[in-house]
Amino acid sequence: MDDEIVTIKIGKITCTIFRDLMFKYLTKDFFINAKQAELDQSINKYHIAADNIPSPFIAVLLQQDDKKILIDTGIGFLEEPMIFRGEAYVFKGRVQQLLLPAKYKEEDITDVIITHFHPDHIGGIHNGAGTLNFPNAQFYIHEDEWAYWHSSPSDGQPALFEHFVETNITLLKNLNLHLYKGDFTQLLPGITAVKVEGHTPGQIALTIHSEKEHLLYISDAFLHPLHIERLDWQTNYDLDHEKAKQSRIKLLELAYKENMLVNAFHFNFPGLGRIDKKGNNWGWSFTNK
Repeated sequence: MDDEIVTIKIGKITCTIFRDLMFKYLTKDFFINAKQAELDQSINKYHIAADNIPSPFIAVLLQQDDKKILIDTGIGFLEEPMIFRGEAYVFKGRVQQLLLPAKYKEEDITDVIITHFHPDHIGGIHNGAGTLNFPNAQFYIHEDEWAYWHSSPSDGQPALFEHFVETNITLLKNLNLHLYKGDFTQLLPGITAVKVEGHTPGQIALTIHSEKEHLLYISDAFLHPLHIERLDWQTNYDLDHEKAKQSRIKLLELAYKENMLVNAFHFNFPGLGRIDKKGNNWGWSFTNK
């Protein structure tokens, strides 16, 4: 259990990071334009294989006073495989199961912030029967993300992604849904949404601030530390590569300037670290301090 739950303090905010599950990706999808010789040298540095980049899915719970705020919800848990277009999909995300050992209940969650609409971030909003997992929560979503996935530009997205949106996001329409706009928008005291489009049109990062401490939750703006070191390396999962690059630069400069602790969704669990800079070169150091 210890390797599935990590708790830190950001000022007066208790921050609990849950490992929803482990997944693996391929270098050909993570680094689509990297030269092979450079890529081979880089992945050796991180002791990863071309056909197996281990990657956690996570969710983060912030507690301050009477607020219990969940950031993203994991892939979700289904008792039985989901049959979609004749294919069986097994989803065994553990966020809901991990809440109890951390002394939380689903009904305790007061707010849910969704960074973007990919399945590994929204799959835990509803259960397999279509019941809301967090019945007392207010939900916060950037209006650009909502608009994209509920309009024709998203028609080219994988059908399974669209299904996740329909069964998890669209059902929120008549519930406690808050659509917000803009950049550097305060959602709740100490929590600010930073627009980082590129991966998706409405993806956000979050700055979490209490007393003199900061945490920057970067969601999927970076999928691997190599995307920090090599800003020109593109990933197959970004919709707009140039906007994704500009968003990465924006986050790097913010984290470095403010000396923020950073939490990355797909980096080695719990994905905590800090941004380094030497000359014009950016780097990453794993640390929880």
